[in-house]
Amino acid sequence: MMIGNQSSFAIECHHEPLPNLTRRVFGRMCLWVGGVALGDIDEPACMLNVTEGVLANKLARLGDLDDPSLHGLSDRETFEFLDRVLYRDYGQSTEQLAEDSKRYFRFDFLTNGGESFDRTQSFIRTEGDRVVLMFRNDANEFHSLLVPLETFLPVIRDFLQWLSDEGRGLAN
Repeated sequence: MMIGNQSSFAIECHHEPLPNLTRRVFGRMCLWVGGVALGDIDEPACMLNVTEGVLANKLARLGDLDDPSLHGLSDRETFEFLDRVLYRDYGQSTEQLAEDSKRYFRFDFLTNGGESFDRTQSFIRTEGDRVVLMFRNDANEFHSLLVPLETFLPVIRDFLQWLSDEGRGLAN
């Protein structure tokens, strides 16, 4: 199933019904950001509810995805800055590491956001009425795209609804 427009912003998702008592939805998925895949649509039997949690959290925190330290930075500079403060050892103290994590982890997007995203790294921030998605795919290529909220929100909400409907359809 394709939710949204693959050339701008979409989620491609396929349910692979694996019976389970918890009604977890397993399948394959990726996001399409400006025609470029974020995630591995061919990774089989991923528990899509992990990604559901990440996306639901981002929806709830969209108003908190801005920080003055990111103003004036290009998308690539923002990505490199967030990568450094969250994932690199640059000689910071334990206290600085904790402070950076507390301040900046909210910008992490789907890094470790489910098996489909194991070989990618991504960040999200808002810029007015737009979402900026920045990521490196599994070939370590950098991509970024401004997505209007009027495009981003329905795609995420429709995916969450699809996942909920698929979960309800599972037999105990």
